[in-house]
Amino acid sequence: MSDSSTTPKSPSGDRRNFLKIGAGVVGGLVVGGAVAYVAKGSTTTTTTATQVGTSTEIMTSTLPAVTSTVTSTTTSTNTTEISSLQAQLDTTTGFLTLNVTEQAELLAICAAIIPTDTTGPGATEAGCAYFIDHQLKGLYGNNGNVYRDGPFIPANTAGPITVNGVTYTGTTVNVTVAGKPITVTYPATGNVRVGAGTRYQYTWVMRDFWRLGLAGIEAYSNAAYGGNFETLSAANQTACLTDLWNNKPTAAQFGDILPSDFAYELFFMTWAGFGMDPVYGGNKNMVGWTYTGFNGANMGNFYQEGYTTTQIMVMTSPLTLKPVSLGQFQKGSP
Repeated sequence: MSDSSTTPKSPSGDRRNFLKIGAGVVGGLVVGGAVAYVAKGSTTTTTTATQVGTSTEIMTSTLPAVTSTVTSTTTSTNTTEISSLQAQLDTTTGFLTLNVTEQAELLAICAAIIPTDTTGPGATEAGCAYFIDHQLKGLYGNNGNVYRDGPFIPANTAGPITVNGVTYTGTTVNVTVAGKPITVTYPATGNVRVGAGTRYQYTWVMRDFWRLGLAGIEAYSNAAYGGNFETLSAANQTACLTDLWNNKPTAAQFGDILPSDFAYELFFMTWAGFGMDPVYGGNKNMVGWTYTGFNGANMGNFYQEGYTTTQIMVMTSPLTLKPVSLGQFQKGSP
């Protein structure tokens, strides 16, 4: 099935804006340590500098003037093009880990999970894709503080399970609850809930797990919906993400990764980027907190609202406070 809509829309207008990453080179003429951009035409610049050296202990001497001529010719560069290129360069400064193709895909995925609509900002405004990219560069992306040795037991593996030559068929224990003996049987299976700490049973660090997962989504998106994820309509983007939860993509597309495992990371990290404190790289301008009405570190008087925590606790109607980031709180002023 092909998808003919390349610009996602909603009844209220543009549902999201996909950031197309580009690169440009802006020519500059360096004179005296400053950069002078040439608008158009051919110009000749003559710079004259007189250097005078003085020594009060031995002698006084005057060096001859030095004249240099630099010619720079441009034919089509103008102020509008320079501004456009600068805007494109500004959009690329936030990414540290993902390549250009992955960036465009992740931006679209995040926008599909938390779209921008008439009710307020979404993942795009909060910078969720940049948050994820930065986390992949750090401890999260390198499995820091996580046990990484085997054995690795893939999800949905039915028992019995053999580890280091020992076969586990299940464990039965007798426990006492409220004074009554109960027999509990733990089956030998790798089918723990999605998102559980023991669910991640892969040999890759998270950075590689994400790269493989993003590539798997693109492969499945093309096979099932006729194009890269970022080119699909809003409805098909939602359908594609729903398919991940239902494990519809094949092993040929996702390899050894169970699609629902990657779907969980996508949703969890996108929401983290939308609702986490901005000091961690997401929730830009606290748009997520403003949208959800969360006050962050504002206990009632950061902006001189005049409330105490005790007053807020006994209020009969909800109070919405302007949010405060930990970064602002540490500075001690708005």
